[in-house]
Amino acid sequence: MYFSIKNFGCRLNQHEGEIIVERLLLEGFKPTSWKNADIVLVNGCTVTARADQKLRQFVHRIRRENPQAKILITGCTAIAMNNELLPPISGTALIDKSHRYDIAKLFESTEIDSKYIQPDNDLKCISDTSPMELDFPIIYGLNISRTRARLKIQDGCDNRCAYCIVPLVRGNSRSRPLDKIIHQMEILIDKGFKEIVLTGVDIGDWNYDNLHLADLIRRILDETKVYQLRLSSLEPPSLSDELVNLIASEERIAPHLHIPLQSGSDRLLRKMNRPQYDVMAIMKKLQNIRLQREEVCFGADIIVGYPAETAEDFSKTESILESGVFAYSHIFKFSPRPGTKASNLKLIPGNVMSERAERLQYLDRKNRYNFAKQFLGKKLEFIVEQSKPISSVSAGRMSDKGEIADRIAIGHTGNYLKVYAKGVASKGSIAYFRVEDFAEMKVSGKIVK
Repeated sequence: MYFSIKNFGCRLNQHEGEIIVERLLLEGFKPTSWKNADIVLVNGCTVTARADQKLRQFVHRIRRENPQAKILITGCTAIAMNNELLPPISGTALIDKSHRYDIAKLFESTEIDSKYIQPDNDLKCISDTSPMELDFPIIYGLNISRTRARLKIQDGCDNRCAYCIVPLVRGNSRSRPLDKIIHQMEILIDKGFKEIVLTGVDIGDWNYDNLHLADLIRRILDETKVYQLRLSSLEPPSLSDELVNLIASEERIAPHLHIPLQSGSDRLLRKMNRPQYDVMAIMKKLQNIRLQREEVCFGADIIVGYPAETAEDFSKTESILESGVFAYSHIFKFSPRPGTKASNLKLIPGNVMSERAERLQYLDRKNRYNFAKQFLGKKLEFIVEQSKPISSVSAGRMSDKGEIADRIAIGHTGNYLKVYAKGVASKGSIAYFRVEDFAEMKVSGKIVK
């Protein structure tokens, strides 16, 4: 049977999609394009209304262009639909989290065939109670084409931010046991992955037997031979002095942190019901890390146009981006989510929201450019993710300076700059190159020894 999967949303969702694919491959299912598949899995994200819209548009396109395919929705979208937070889509089946890694068995038992309803009928849900261990299945990296692997250490969230639907679909925070993390880490290292990314909804909330994230990182570094450990998004309160010192001093931790700051206004953060943190105190911690690791890259999530955001609130956020501390920012216009406290708040005018978003996006482009610029002429290390004929690659607006090589190596530096390096280097290897040109969060040059 032929299948295809489309992953929407965050890196955690991408990781869970990788596990789904691996399980299907092990059961003999064959991957193909969604236009030719017997089964199309849609691993959905519902963090914004735009994410919902993209998923629905994709489902409607499948139904037009591959009407015989069975469309199975899983991920956060399936949970939201099952909980009646989102309306269903006729002609699709929902795969709850307790079944998402055992889809092949559902087909063997014909359970999907009996529950799958054709487009003109109502939707039914394939559902069951999920035991704790289903949150953290083992992955062997069989279908991961990239040279970095994700390792899920935590799921769910105990915070209740007024705008956020995630706790409603992911549940409360749970942590993967330490020994299971080390075991999974060793499997991935043995498969040849040079970089492991610790991922979850709120990895800073990881705790097990009175151990916390900084303890986990130390144990990983002490007990495994991981070449580079990368942390995914870290909530601001997670930046304890212990963790800050560890990140600043340990070279095996990638110099890259993504912080969902959301706003530069403490007043607005309280309105959002964000976890307690002081914006200026967080900025000082980031600057202290940069004093010790000057190459470090900081990213941010920013919500613009949250209800009750005043001009003064926005000005404080704008000042944060103007400071240049954040190399890049993901800027989201406020999107009311069903079931959240902010869903019924009065919106600020759309033109005001759009104008503010454009101002932040301008600053973001400037920051991305300036961050890459500082590495001009420097020798940098990166992990090679792809090696291609140079004629098949476009590196954005960067010019092609110097002698043309036959091939180009593509990857990322530890501080998350996208690399285009002319020369020969094998996928998965550690390579070095001299930066000759740059663009927004991109650098190019020639491989050197």
